[in-house]
Amino acid sequence: MITENDIAALEAILGKDNVSTRGPDLEAHSIDESWLDPHQPDVVVWPSTTQEISAVLRYANERGIPVVPWSGGSSLEGNPIPIHGGILLAMYRMDKILQTREEDLQVIIQPGVVYDHLNAELRRLGMFFPPAPGSSDVATIGGMVSNNSSGMRAVKYGVTRDYVQKLVVVLPSGEVITIGSNAKKSTSGYDLVSLFVGSEGTLGVVTEITLRLIGLPEQVGVVVVVFEELREAADAIYESVRYGLDPSAIELLDAATIQATNQQLKLSLREAPTLFVEFHGSETTVEEQTDYLREICQEHNCSDFQVATTAEARERLWAARAEAHDSIKFSHPGRIMISGDVCVPVSKFGDMVEFVHETAQRLDLLIYTFGHAGDGNIHSEIIVTKENSEEFARGNRATEMIIQRALELDGTVAGEHGVGLGKRQFMAQEHGASLKVMKDIKDLLDPQGIMNPGKIFPST
Repeated sequence: MITENDIAALEAILGKDNVSTRGPDLEAHSIDESWLDPHQPDVVVWPSTTQEISAVLRYANERGIPVVPWSGGSSLEGNPIPIHGGILLAMYRMDKILQTREEDLQVIIQPGVVYDHLNAELRRLGMFFPPAPGSSDVATIGGMVSNNSSGMRAVKYGVTRDYVQKLVVVLPSGEVITIGSNAKKSTSGYDLVSLFVGSEGTLGVVTEITLRLIGLPEQVGVVVVVFEELREAADAIYESVRYGLDPSAIELLDAATIQATNQQLKLSLREAPTLFVEFHGSETTVEEQTDYLREICQEHNCSDFQVATTAEARERLWAARAEAHDSIKFSHPGRIMISGDVCVPVSKFGDMVEFVHETAQRLDLLIYTFGHAGDGNIHSEIIVTKENSEEFARGNRATEMIIQRALELDGTVAGEHGVGLGKRQFMAQEHGASLKVMKDIKDLLDPQGIMNPGKIFPST
């Protein structure tokens, strides 16, 4: 329990204007974009420097007060929900692009920089940071590092971890360390950067990030392909990846998801299983890749193959995929979405998608299916009314069945959204004895257990 003395100590570190126990501030930081129950922190603080965060953590560690970092609040698994109260570190003010190193294709930033804002600045310099999360207009780089986020371009460019060169981290004790290197590769010691990327704020607070960047492609091509059968679309994806197609994104939306995007975005797409494919490269490369994709899709009985010929057409067509999550959400006011994020080997993608649809029929549920098909990442949005206990139970049962099937197919419970609260009960099943090694690392770095407690590990 935080006392008045604790509040006074935080005000001495940060200034009174940067510490709040006001109801609206506590409520605003009690829930992310997930369907999970809200929990309010005891106090919200707005640090501006690494030194301030160090002082806050040192004090919290001495007092045994929970500390939860908060970036954009767009996560879908309850990752930043402060279930044990404590201090909420709102990182909004640490939103500076500190240095752009064009000669090395690198940028040094603070964690509160928003993904779209960063790429808008980088684009002027002919560079970009590729992962492309669905919530790119609000997702911060700090949150992406915390979750090892990816997105639509992971199939070609990889995930956040592949671009993090160097981090400044404040440990729970308040000690500040710098990990990683500006060198493109290093075999010098343990890979501590990879340890902190994806740790969901449970090991420390990242206050500075050096990212590796990519040069902008010469040409961008977008293709939309319609199929009558979901399995035909899934098989076309596998064959495309298996035999050398190199898309920057290859996304699958089922008929229900297309219907929702049509309704919300006033589009007129065929309401059938649809692939959205993007290519990066020279004009010749994009044309060759498009022709190769057409051959594969025709072999799998596609019913329509549409190539966007202008930038405006590309943006209009791609909006259907980019806005899929929100389109589904806004189609069902008053209901909740239990979000799924399993990822399976791409050869098993078709089996997994079919299983999700079979589960929807078996349990009489509305489940939208879409995802990053090129790397086997499937998002299943299960629509339920929380107040309807029987339907809500069926929704949770569907989640369990989908995850169980993904694990049977040598997949994972969390492709890109992280574990948070929503998937922690499945961690032991996926990781077995190695989960204890993870917990040992957590206990070594955070013996007081103050950092984002209750996340990743199953509750005991």
